[in-house]
Amino acid sequence: MNRRISKTLGLSQEAYLFDSPLYLTKSLLAIATGYIIGKQFPIAQLDMISVLLGVMYNLEPLNRTGVRSGVSQLIASTIGAAATGILVLAFGVNVFSISIGMVLTLYVCLKINWRLVSPVAIFTSIYMTQYIQVNEAGLPSIWLTFRLRIIALGLGVLIALFYNYIFSNLYYRKFAKKRLQYANEQVLNGLIYTAKVFQRTLPRGKRGYIQLFSQQMNDLDLVYSNIEALKTEFTILKKEVKLKEVNKLQEIAELYRDINHLTYDLNFLLESTPDVVYSIVVNTIAVRVIVEVIVVLESTDYTNSIVPPLHDLKVEKHYLDIGNPFAERIHKICEKVNLVVEKLQHLQ
Repeated sequence: MNRRISKTLGLSQEAYLFDSPLYLTKSLLAIATGYIIGKQFPIAQLDMISVLLGVMYNLEPLNRTGVRSGVSQLIASTIGAAATGILVLAFGVNVFSISIGMVLTLYVCLKINWRLVSPVAIFTSIYMTQYIQVNEAGLPSIWLTFRLRIIALGLGVLIALFYNYIFSNLYYRKFAKKRLQYANEQVLNGLIYTAKVFQRTLPRGKRGYIQLFSQQMNDLDLVYSNIEALKTEFTILKKEVKLKEVNKLQEIAELYRDINHLTYDLNFLLESTPDVVYSIVVNTIAVRVIVEVIVVLESTDYTNSIVPPLHDLKVEKHYLDIGNPFAERIHKICEKVNLVVEKLQHLQ
């Protein structure tokens, strides 16, 4: 059903495999809920922007990821807002308080996670200098501004966490398998590219492979980390049966990373290979074996539980005995693909 919705909406295969239709549905319900509930609280009514931002920045496919994101944003926003508020109380709103407040907020974000600076926390720092509230006496109030921002943001985070929990079982159902289908397709893209280079339908030595494989390595790392997050969540929830399955699926994700690195190595070797050696490799093993590997992976469909039969993909021993670097890497690719199929057979 999810796939049909994706096609109806004109979304890509990648969008389907990352559950974009489900995300759209959850966003619709969460934003509507945030608006309705926010309008019921007098203080939240004053800052619906923070409520709705809190909702959207914390919608995640997994509960643990959403909780970690929400807590980090609330901590960074609270400390950043407090630091900026103190500066405004001491020095007023000027270039000094605005710039130092922002630096302090960024510092807190980097202390929490040096890889990621929270846009919500940055907005909070700006908010404390540009959206100062007035109290009942008509006087500017940093305390009221601080309270308004944190309460409204916190409300948005709580609504997001609620919908993360409600939708989590829908994500769990095929989460890892969809991510592995995406990984399978990325690895296939690299192998097809490499086969075309060996078949001379794409030029070799042009270094076009670097950008392709760099992106694929990032994508495969993302798949691996997504499955790792799911494994952690099942560990916390003590779902032992699901955990065993996810452990095996994560092993497959690791194999895909290995296959992709080996395919990259083949392209790297091709850059400096003399034409004579290149022709021998092409005519003996490269095209034939790589095409066999491609056929096996193309017949694999995680989302529909289609597993190819066991294969004995390999490079003939005499090519390995002479120490041919192409043969060695292609043989390792064969071994990894054989392991992928074997592990999938055990999951059936």
